[in-house]
Amino acid sequence: MKKIYVLLLFFVIKLFFAQNSQLYYSGKFLNEKKKPQNFLKVLNKNSGVYELTDEKGFVIIAAKEYDTLVWNNGKNIQVVHGVYELKYILERQIKKEAVKNIDSKDYENLIEPSEMDDYSIQKSYDSIRKNSDRSFSAVRKLKIKSDSLYKIKSQPKKYIVFNGSFSTSLDIKNRNRIPETQNRYVQGRSENGSLVWNDPETGEVFSFGPDISTLGFNGQSYAYDLNGQLVGLSDGISAAKSYDNNLFKTTVGFGNHLNLNMIIKSGYDEDARLSLNVGQRKDQMYFENQFDVANSFKAKFSTKILDFNISAGFNYEENKATNTNRIGLFNRVYQNSLLTPISFSNRQNAYLNSGLQRSYSQFADNPEFLFKQKDKYNYKDQIRQLNFDLNKSWNGFKINISQAYDSQDMMHRDVYQISTYGFEDGLYNIRNQKNEFYNSNILVSYELRDSDLKNKFSLNHILNDRKVNINHSLDKNYFYQRTSQDYIFNYNLDYEDYNNDIEFGVNLGNSFYSSNTSLKNNFWLPKANGYFTFTDIFNWNNTDFQLVGAYTQLSAEPEMAKSYSSYTTTQFSAQNSHLYFPLKEVESFNNLRNINIKEWKAGFKLTINRKMSLSAEHFNRQISDDVFPVFEGQNLVLKNLADHTYKGYEVNFNYDRIISNHQFSLSSKASFFKYRDVVDQVNSGYNDLMISGFNDIYKTLSKDQVLGAVMGSYYERNSDEKIIIDDLGYPVKAKGLKIIADPTPDFVMKFSHNITYKMFALDVNWEWKKGGKIWNGTQAVLDYYGRSQSSADDRNIKNYVFDGINSNGNANQIPVDFYNPNQSVNENRWTRYGFLGVSENYVEKSDYVRINDITLSAYFDVGNFRRALGISFYVNNILLWQANSGVDSDQNFYDFDNSRGLDFFNLPSFKTYGCTVSFKF
Repeated sequence: MKKIYVLLLFFVIKLFFAQNSQLYYSGKFLNEKKKPQNFLKVLNKNSGVYELTDEKGFVIIAAKEYDTLVWNNGKNIQVVHGVYELKYILERQIKKEAVKNIDSKDYENLIEPSEMDDYSIQKSYDSIRKNSDRSFSAVRKLKIKSDSLYKIKSQPKKYIVFNGSFSTSLDIKNRNRIPETQNRYVQGRSENGSLVWNDPETGEVFSFGPDISTLGFNGQSYAYDLNGQLVGLSDGISAAKSYDNNLFKTTVGFGNHLNLNMIIKSGYDEDARLSLNVGQRKDQMYFENQFDVANSFKAKFSTKILDFNISAGFNYEENKATNTNRIGLFNRVYQNSLLTPISFSNRQNAYLNSGLQRSYSQFADNPEFLFKQKDKYNYKDQIRQLNFDLNKSWNGFKINISQAYDSQDMMHRDVYQISTYGFEDGLYNIRNQKNEFYNSNILVSYELRDSDLKNKFSLNHILNDRKVNINHSLDKNYFYQRTSQDYIFNYNLDYEDYNNDIEFGVNLGNSFYSSNTSLKNNFWLPKANGYFTFTDIFNWNNTDFQLVGAYTQLSAEPEMAKSYSSYTTTQFSAQNSHLYFPLKEVESFNNLRNINIKEWKAGFKLTINRKMSLSAEHFNRQISDDVFPVFEGQNLVLKNLADHTYKGYEVNFNYDRIISNHQFSLSSKASFFKYRDVVDQVNSGYNDLMISGFNDIYKTLSKDQVLGAVMGSYYERNSDEKIIIDDLGYPVKAKGLKIIADPTPDFVMKFSHNITYKMFALDVNWEWKKGGKIWNGTQAVLDYYGRSQSSADDRNIKNYVFDGINSNGNANQIPVDFYNPNQSVNENRWTRYGFLGVSENYVEKSDYVRINDITLSAYFDVGNFRRALGISFYVNNILLWQANSGVDSDQNFYDFDNSRGLDFFNLPSFKTYGCTVSFKF
């Protein structure tokens, strides 16, 4: 133990003096072609300092032990081992010669001959074994191998290094834009030529009543309002004020993460490393009292035993949430908050004296009531992951073995209380899902190379075993199991001709895919990739032009852990969406044909002076036998139904170090992306299949149309596309449905800019989406109930003539009043076409320009630790401009995947203002 304490004391003293002087690392860094290059940027990620290489690739950069250096745009990474003072590094660059001995007779005469010791080491017959340690300060072991042969091992300089980091963050969230609602007209309708307020007991759902400025509360006891009932404004009664039923709040969340590393080293070699990571995070929704909490623990150990690199890890994550949106709860709450008339306050009380729900109508819900719950958390999940990796390299061979096991337990408690609209008797369901995943990946490769040519052969075997068990307390159990195997044979050839500045490479391979759930296994899945590079074209230094191409075949199956129960929405009309409660899961994943994919890619990349690059790629992906859910009776099943082609192109431009000096730099990137996904073929009987939405407005699977085009109602037109007007002066709603919107954008452009000045860094990322359309069903429903601002602004319009032709083919000349009190409320401009109106009337452009995030960071020196303290301020998802009148068009219908293009009370996106503070030690 004393030896250990002495070594630790020596290490502390050494570290103390090392921290009191600036240290540097020196070495040669090669470009992507393994050649030395002038002005190659080498960045110290820990400190943010960077230096440029000379023509031999040599650089000197300020660094500490275990700092991380990156170059070639982050493709190459090196951990620093061996730092010195600048004086020492510079002295090493000067070639030193030993002083030659000067022989003279005078000198020799001064030397007296020494007596020879017969027992000295010069006379010894003993010898030291060749694999003994050559230089050491302490002997660890002296072992006699024979009568005169010894083996000496040195005492290694082992020591332990501790380091780590701690970060804490604070997020402030608020919602982005929501539809405009009116705050003028109260709950009610027209009766006998007058506008009348109808109280909640009448079951009234419309807000086509009188102006609130003409009414006042009588102050008498009333179960539905503490201020009493509304009456006509008269002496002694003050004018009523509209209630604010806004649900959204500005909320605060936080996160903390601690990372610890313990490293055992022998000199500069790392013998073992243990890393621990502990984290906690609380995310607060913009709904009050709705949040989720995540706790995580991660551990990883790595070492080297008998020339094998071994690592093992364990991850544990626990997540808890007050509620999730699995049953559309948040959409339901949001819908009822927008539809609540201004003459009713949801906040006053969620319950009546009878214990039943207090809401503005028996055909609606109070959002406060929907959020009431007995249990603190209605969602919990636990994830446990174990992984083990082993690899070794020798004589061109390399073997890597990876094993992983994941176990996940999820619990959803979905509850609707008694008197909930649509579930008057209440509903209680617990959904438990247990996932067990095992993955084995074995990769064996052999590399053979000479001066210009590199050949690499590899064989990869991947085994996946998945088990999923789902249980609903109100439905049956579902169990799925799949064992799949991939065998991947691969050959890679790279050639570099330094004399002719030409490089090319070819990658050829084939895969086998087999699975116990697949109807037919695939044993022919070839791939071929290639590139051809001209370096220093036109004799311009550091200017390269590369051509690339690829062909790949893949085979896949639907993910078993994914639930398809959300497809239940297609069983209801939009007006009956309050009955949505997903219970049915997919019956089986067996006996499906594989989803086969064939993909072609071709493109180029031009690099100029290592600072500017332009790349473009065209892709064409053909998907055959794609799988979609359908209902057969009461059962939810998966079927291979269609082929479709996803194709487009992408262009990227990067200008690094537009302006660059010791203290200031500026870089920018831009990308252009365009695509279309068109259905080529649909199985008989399934054309125009609903793939998402309700049965009266949905995304469709239709031959020769974009996958996911929106199908809805439309106006009747003649052969000249003029709208037909009925005898009452209103446009005629056609029978049936047709495609009314294509959600696919014309293109998407993304931009990112980076500015650094001394210790500060500013990053800005923004994007522009042009084209694409969205159906704004939220606006349609707000119009129907008289809650939209547009219905308030236009309800007094009279003698309006719609543009169109009558049944005789003549131009329409019949004037109409948008809202005539002498007519039934069901005959006004917004209610006459029903709950959703005419769908094509609510199709809007989904263009937008927005800033995704802005981050300002600064790094500071703390004591002897360089740039140990980091502070970042950021703002995420600031929407600058959007063409549609609803929420962010990137928000999904009921939070379902692949459902963009439908807006039916989609939740608004949120913007985040945050700060992160990190400290390295």
